[in-house]
Amino acid sequence: MFSAFFQSLSKAASFPEDQLRCLTALLLGYPFAIAFQRFPASNPNLKHLASVLISFFLFVAILDDLVGLMHLLGSSIAVWRIMGSVQGKWGPRIVFIGVMTHMSISHLMRQLTDYRGYKLDHTGPQMILTMKLTSWAFSVYDGRRNPKELSKHQQDHAITTFPNLLHYLSYVFFFPAVIVGPSFEYMDYIRFIELSQFKDPKTGKVQWPAGRVRASMTSFFFSLIALASLAVFAPKLDALWTLSAAFKALPWALRFGYVQLAAFAARFKYYAVWKMAEGGCVLAGFGYNGEDPKTGETRWDASSNIDIWAYETGQSVKALADSWNKGTNLWLKHSVYFRVVKPGSKPGALETFATFAVSALWHGFYPGYYLMFISAAMALTAGKLLRAHLRPRFASTTTGKTPLWYNALGMLITQVSLNYLSMSFLILSLSESLELWKDLYFVVHIAIIATIVLTPVLFPVKRKSKKDQQQPKQDLKDEVDKVKEVAHVVAEEVATAAIAAPTEVLDSSTSVKLKTL
Repeated sequence: MFSAFFQSLSKAASFPEDQLRCLTALLLGYPFAIAFQRFPASNPNLKHLASVLISFFLFVAILDDLVGLMHLLGSSIAVWRIMGSVQGKWGPRIVFIGVMTHMSISHLMRQLTDYRGYKLDHTGPQMILTMKLTSWAFSVYDGRRNPKELSKHQQDHAITTFPNLLHYLSYVFFFPAVIVGPSFEYMDYIRFIELSQFKDPKTGKVQWPAGRVRASMTSFFFSLIALASLAVFAPKLDALWTLSAAFKALPWALRFGYVQLAAFAARFKYYAVWKMAEGGCVLAGFGYNGEDPKTGETRWDASSNIDIWAYETGQSVKALADSWNKGTNLWLKHSVYFRVVKPGSKPGALETFATFAVSALWHGFYPGYYLMFISAAMALTAGKLLRAHLRPRFASTTTGKTPLWYNALGMLITQVSLNYLSMSFLILSLSESLELWKDLYFVVHIAIIATIVLTPVLFPVKRKSKKDQQQPKQDLKDEVDKVKEVAHVVAEEVATAAIAAPTEVLDSSTSVKLKTL
């Protein structure tokens, strides 16, 4: 549908048709969001129905992907039926295996038919769908369990009443987030639809917090900046140019510098679509996150998938990972990491490996992804060692803060390292990724390995002397003696009270008497 229009627009703008369709769908989310937010709170079913119909329209009319919609709809209905039929712990397990398998088949088909192609299809929305369906299945399972067995997060998001198909599909196909995310929990969505968090407890009237439109327009503004930057820099900083003979002929410093710029420019496409989708969610009213404890201003970042400033100024690999694709990070944490842990035990190597494996499979089967993840894991280990062994030597003994130059150096090293490592994520091929790193003499990998091996040797953690080790024990002994002394005094007071008032001691008010002492 609208094929002639998008084809002519693509030629006029010199922009791929599939990407134009995607941007159009995201942009249409804004006027739809304005209307959606104005639907009456007294009729939530109207919102549920509108959410589903708008998404269907975007897939069929704008994205021209009816087949992709059938993939998403079929998978969603199958999961709904499974969780309605299977009551025990195998319900979410079957769902997890099923949707991951379905998504993996889609990844493989795309990889086999369009190797290293960037044409948009249903695999992107299916990745978002996979997170939603698995987290929803676990929440349904949690709603059937004893609340005492659940964590705080699981209690807050447990689904105690099995939803009907309309409510469920409304969550799955929430129109501002159906194409590029973010992923979120079902109960958060239902509270948004019912506006329970915005209703005055006395009058029942809906009172929208301030700042919604401003937050939405801010995200939209950032997405436009990212789009403009992408249009300017992406054609001049193609990651695949690093495989050309012209690139290999450059001096090492220029090759390394180009890699830094190419990796930076590649992030603009993620910033553009994520911030645009975030703005649509917020404009519809989804994404309220309370008030900032420092400033008291309302926060509308619950639907944010990226913290651009935190990522670009992060001083460690962990800081960058926490700021990037936040919805996926939360899904891996709550639907994988803590789900693998056995009751009563602490997470260990098995849980970490399982999370890593699921994350890799979720992205697809290109070898470049796995090179990136393995290398990033090594970089994360190196960062932890530096923080444990080196940072205390420069941190202030009074404030615990490190000097500005230390923070700036950490930010520079982190950005340079991740830009270098992320090239395999862009190149995708195993041999060509290794070839690029070889052209750069594996400089970052060597630095990471050297850091892991040498940091504990060159900067050993100072061990406490025997006197320092014994001091805590003495302090603990003194505290125990104080507790014993107080307990003795209290016991004497209780005994005195009991002798002075024997009738009260024999009475049922004894417990009250003791509590007041």
